[in-house]
Amino acid sequence: MSVNGVDGFDTQSQASVYGWVSVDGYFPPSITSLEVEICKIIDNQCFKSASQSYQGVQLPVQYSFLIAPIQAGEGKMKIIGKLYSNGELVAEKEKNYLFLEGNKQENLILVPKINR
Repeated sequence: MSVNGVDGFDTQSQASVYGWVSVDGYFPPSITSLEVEICKIIDNQCFKSASQSYQGVQLPVQYSFLIAPIQAGEGKMKIIGKLYSNGELVAEKEKNYLFLEGNKQENLILVPKINR
C-alpha cells in the first residue's frame, strides 16, 4: 500500500535538506574524513537524527538528508560538519536549521581550527 509516497510512508510531510560542504584551505583527501550530521535540539541538547561519513574525498562534497517529522522533534535542528585529518579535528561548522516540509539547501563552509 502506498500513501502519497513509497511503501506506506507519506513523503509530503518530509523535509529534504541538502547542500555542499567545503572548507577554507586545502587538506589532502588521502588523509581526511568528513562527517555531516543533523540533530534535533531538545532542552539545548543535540540528539543525532542522521549522519553521513565520507573518507578520502576532495571537497566540496554534496550531502543530503531526508527528514521525517518524528526525527525533527519540535522542529529546531542543527547541521554539523566536521573534517578530520589523520584522526584530528581540523575544521568544523554548525548551522541552525528549522524543519519545514519540502526542499531546503543549506551549504556548510567549514572553518579551520587555528592550531593547524
